[in-house]
Amino acid sequence: MGFLFLRIFINMKKKIIKLTESDLRNIVTKIINEQGISDSDKKIISGQIVSNGNKCKEYYINHFSNPETIDKFNNKNNISNIKSFIPTIGYKPFLEKNSGKNGYVKQTFPKTINLNLNNLFTKNGNTISPKGTLLYDTILHEMGHLIDFKLQTLREKSISSSTGYHSPTDGQDNYVQSDVETFARIQRLREILGLNPNANGSDIRDKLIEFIKSKKIQFPNIKIMGDNRNSGILMFAERNKTKGVLTDLWRFYSSLKINNTSVPDISALFAKYSKINNEFVTLDLNLLGKVNVSAKGNI
Repeated sequence: MGFLFLRIFINMKKKIIKLTESDLRNIVTKIINEQGISDSDKKIISGQIVSNGNKCKEYYINHFSNPETIDKFNNKNNISNIKSFIPTIGYKPFLEKNSGKNGYVKQTFPKTINLNLNNLFTKNGNTISPKGTLLYDTILHEMGHLIDFKLQTLREKSISSSTGYHSPTDGQDNYVQSDVETFARIQRLREILGLNPNANGSDIRDKLIEFIKSKKIQFPNIKIMGDNRNSGILMFAERNKTKGVLTDLWRFYSSLKINNTSVPDISALFAKYSKINNEFVTLDLNLLGKVNVSAKGNI
């Protein structure tokens, strides 16, 4: 059992447009023409979006075929509805400089993932490419939101147990606490750690320890401990701690990396299920395990 760490609804009737691969290329061309990007770069950008999107779609479809996930559905016919919905998801690029927004979705456009090309791609000399795994990670996360929205229309509850420790006090807290974001973050956690859909707190703890020992998880300046009384607990303490107490849990987890890549969504997930005891941050994997078991999306 265990402890762990870790943010649109518009009720306007609009015509839902399905974006085809051709539509995507046209949108990409229009946007990056204004930026003076070459035709070859346009092809690379649209090709990378489609390629990474297809990998995410394949991942979700495969795992919605998992018997453990199927058992979580109230109406088993909804499984085929979800699996037929996933291939219809399209992408709409946009440009927004100096923004922390990599991508977003809207419930009024339930088949479209908006992707910020400024944040997701980099150019080195004459070579343009995605920034590490950020494009894939962003599509996977946002696709989780669209699947969540689809589950809601099918009257399938996506998460049945997601209570954290804290009551939100501002917009940042609301983002960390959000059940909509929690569902998408659970998908990322499963994918990046290789968790099965019924992994409990102890299972998640074992996987985290495996990643820590193999140095796949990097958490600078942090001492990590277990609790012999509870197999689902991990405790963290800052080395060389300055005076004061840890009050910003998301900040605390912000230096966490997995496979040398920052994972802000996982950091926010861990923050939601953490609390501070004296000088220790305690991550409750028991609570997180319950959420994992209840969540229908399966990575």
